[in-house]
Amino acid sequence: MTKTLFDLAKALVNATLILLALCLFLGWKLMAAAEGVTANAAAIADQAAPLRTAITGLQSDVAALRSSMQDGSVSSARLTQLEARVAKVQDSLAEMRTLPQQVVAEAARAGAAELAGRIIRAAPLLKDGSACGSG
Repeated sequence: MTKTLFDLAKALVNATLILLALCLFLGWKLMAAAEGVTANAAAIADQAAPLRTAITGLQSDVAALRSSMQDGSVSSARLTQLEARVAKVQDSLAEMRTLPQQVVAEAARAGAAELAGRIIRAAPLLKDGSACGSG
């Protein structure tokens, strides 16, 4: 009876330690994933800074164009230049809209590859039954 209780207590301690190790491992993986997301967010922010500068420049150009219109001295070359800058900013915005989708797709591919690798590593253990503790 005491041996059974002692074995049961050992099994409980072992299960607790295994769960603790699993939680620590999952926490570590979560922190690694969070660092990856932070790095991607920093890259997106870096791409937004030049866009902010371009928009500020466009605002000043539009203000100058507005004052030129009041004077009646608007040139078509100036309008063409402004249109080109607006098109450039729109292209940059379109690229930025695809960034979150690319980040999510990349994370999904990495997660799927890691899961597939774990399944492949575990497959031989499942065949001979050693993963279930019967071996």
